[in-house]
Amino acid sequence: MSFWAFVAILAILGVMFGALYISKIADTRQKEEQQKRKHIRDLRNDLLDIDEIINTLFIYDRNPELISTLSRKMMSLIQEGLKLLPGDEQLLRDLSDIQQIESRVEALLAEPQEPEIPTSDRQIYILKKHFVKTIRFIRELQSVGEINELEASQHKSRLMKNALLLEVKAYRNHGEDARQRGEISSAANYLKHAKELLINSDLTFADKTDQIKAVSREISGLYVTMPDHPEKK
Repeated sequence: MSFWAFVAILAILGVMFGALYISKIADTRQKEEQQKRKHIRDLRNDLLDIDEIINTLFIYDRNPELISTLSRKMMSLIQEGLKLLPGDEQLLRDLSDIQQIESRVEALLAEPQEPEIPTSDRQIYILKKHFVKTIRFIRELQSVGEINELEASQHKSRLMKNALLLEVKAYRNHGEDARQRGEISSAANYLKHAKELLINSDLTFADKTDQIKAVSREISGLYVTMPDHPEKK
């Protein structure tokens, strides 16, 4: 083999190895970019979930400490996202939303309010769905040390109790509305459902028995006929 043929072979091999090296770098960068896009999608999904949860908590829980905790989680996710996508408009809008949440929390601290009672099955569904998601986030926050065990337990207990009692109150209100319309059968069905929710629940709390008795009295009261007032002589 001549010298120049040997050089040509080396050159060809060099080109081949160079192409393989460049291809490997491109493949690595592509995988890194795919992982980055997946991480950003997961991050955005978490942000959307927490934002929905917070909106629900402002209506049906109204605990400023829990909302602040979730707001801080949103802040950390936004900051993480901005490191990956500096200047991203959506993340910057999310950052602005955090300021509004903090203002609402301050107002709630200044003037505490009782949770609203849902008025429809859809509202009950959203309440329960978002409370379950909230408990999942609380567990995640506890696992990484962002919330202690006592706080996590208190929040989870309150949310589970609120989910039950707000649903019970909603059906008791439906029952009262039906009673006022003279729809005794419908009223009884609403109240019986409220009573069953309490009886079938595994939750235990101080006035559970009293609430069951109260609903029972409301059911009995539906069938009590008030005597006519005697005419005055």
